[in-house]
Amino acid sequence: MTGPELLKRYAAGERDFANADLRGVDLREASLRGIVLRGANLAKANLGWANLEEADLTGANGVGAKLNAAHLRAANLTNANFGEANLKSANLKNANLTGIILRGAVCVGAKFQGAILRGANLAKTQLDGADFTGADTTAMDLTYAEMTKIEGLVIAADQKSWKAVDKA
Repeated sequence: MTGPELLKRYAAGERDFANADLRGVDLREASLRGIVLRGANLAKANLGWANLEEADLTGANGVGAKLNAAHLRAANLTNANFGEANLKSANLKNANLTGIILRGAVCVGAKFQGAILRGANLAKTQLDGADFTGADTTAMDLTYAEMTKIEGLVIAADQKSWKAVDKA
């Protein structure tokens, strides 16, 4: 499916695009609030500055996708794979990120306030300046994550990678 086709169908009131193949699609700045992209292939898609608030991206494949400055407040990304994606300055407040794979992603300045990150894989992720205030980070994998000037992240000593964590 192409970007213009999805936007046309969304504008006509359609919201369910589960399992759609949107690989490499350009949806920059699109307003797609409440869209259902469960199981969709969003690999290398450009969703920068898009409004995906309350979207359902459960199990979606977003490997290498661009979601810089995207609005994902209260979105469901349970068990999604957004490894190596760009989520710089993304708003993930109150999002459900249970079991998400963000391995190798760029999440510099991302807002995870109140998000559920239980069992999330953030290994080798760039998290500099991210805000985790009020987030549930139970069993989150932060192996070799870059974490300077992080706010609100409460993690156990065994979760810390002293090679990459700001010790101050």
